[in-house]
Amino acid sequence: MRFGLFWPKAATMLPSRKMAQRNPNVLDLDNHLALARVCEEVGLDLVLLGDGYAPSSDEGSSFGFQDPSLHALVLAAPLIQATTHLGVISTLHVPFFAPVQIARFGSHFDWLSGGRWGWNVVNGYRDYEARLFGIEQMLDGPTQYEAADEALHIITSVWRDKGIVDFSGKHLRASGKMRGPFPPEKPALVCAAASERGRRFTAEHCDYLFASPPTLAALPEVRASLARHAGAAERDTPEILVVADVLVRDRPDEAADLMQELMSDIGGDAGDRWAAQMALLRKDSTSPGRFPTFAGTPNEVAQQILSAREQWGLNGILFRLPLWAPEEMARVGPVLALLEDAGVWVAPERRSYCW
Repeated sequence: MRFGLFWPKAATMLPSRKMAQRNPNVLDLDNHLALARVCEEVGLDLVLLGDGYAPSSDEGSSFGFQDPSLHALVLAAPLIQATTHLGVISTLHVPFFAPVQIARFGSHFDWLSGGRWGWNVVNGYRDYEARLFGIEQMLDGPTQYEAADEALHIITSVWRDKGIVDFSGKHLRASGKMRGPFPPEKPALVCAAASERGRRFTAEHCDYLFASPPTLAALPEVRASLARHAGAAERDTPEILVVADVLVRDRPDEAADLMQELMSDIGGDAGDRWAAQMALLRKDSTSPGRFPTFAGTPNEVAQQILSAREQWGLNGILFRLPLWAPEEMARVGPVLALLEDAGVWVAPERRSYCW
């Protein structure tokens, strides 16, 4: 199994005042460095730095939901320097950056990290965010992926051919030679696609799919779809990490009660707008605010994960911490130790830190 953390780039990852009030100061870099070190200590493979540019509501901004929010490239640098083996993945929106700019960012972060940096390939879906970049309306999904295909062609050409590129497509063009350095190997590529076209893109280009189904019952269909597209592309099927909330406590029922309390605070305009965003992202409006959750004692959470692995084929989790202090991440350590005892997880240092 593989495990990562959906990085807390704002005071709260969910539109809950109670979460925001309990969490550390998001603008204190020391809090992020401490969290990164604990992620590495407990045995996570990677962390994903999501990103966005425009807050969804004034109400959310008033208590720290999505705003202020740390930039996925800027934050990557100190997290890389604070750790030794942890993978750090930055989100970069294809419509907001020229492909050669992304290639240059990737080259330098690969150099800075010693090969531990990766790119979360994102098209974006919020028109109000795109307008900040002079884009009045986002392209439709299939057309966005056409443009992303072209962007990947340019970027990988730059990396592979030591800066040389000569490409003219329907959406993008680039020619010339970029300055080095260049990555010895292609950086890890990931995508959080939910549509069928997006899964095809992921299967053709990426190493991981970050999936956010409302329930784990949807996981077999996601995996089957991804495998079909990977087979057509003659590539190995990307690994799937499922976004799931986790809360670990020492006493039975303590975590479930606390999770219920924190989630009960989601609502109002901030909650409604977030739910609308999730419905748009998932292409599904039936349960936009629902995510898989693992809550309980270390033994209970380990058993929940083992059951999900047996029933739904769960093989990786991108943890989302409602409460994200370093000590909260430390509570996940005993869970992973129990999974190692069960023979379903191998600590990174015993597999040469491959991810």
